[in-house]
Amino acid sequence: MGELEDLDEELEEGWSTGEDLEAVSFVCEDCDYRWEEPAAEDAAEGSMVCPMCGSVNVTQL
Repeated sequence: MGELEDLDEELEEGWSTGEDLEAVSFVCEDCDYRWEEPAAEDAAEGSMVCPMCGSVNVTQL
């Protein structure tokens, strides 16, 4: 059972739910393209660039 307990501990460390990021939706005001990206705590508002047209006129939904 010792090996099984060690494996359980390794899996718990690798699957920490505290580090999961939620998806954030964005829309480009110029071309109306919509996409999702993982939420980043340090992402500055207004720093997004539309992956479709390159516009910085992007709004978080």
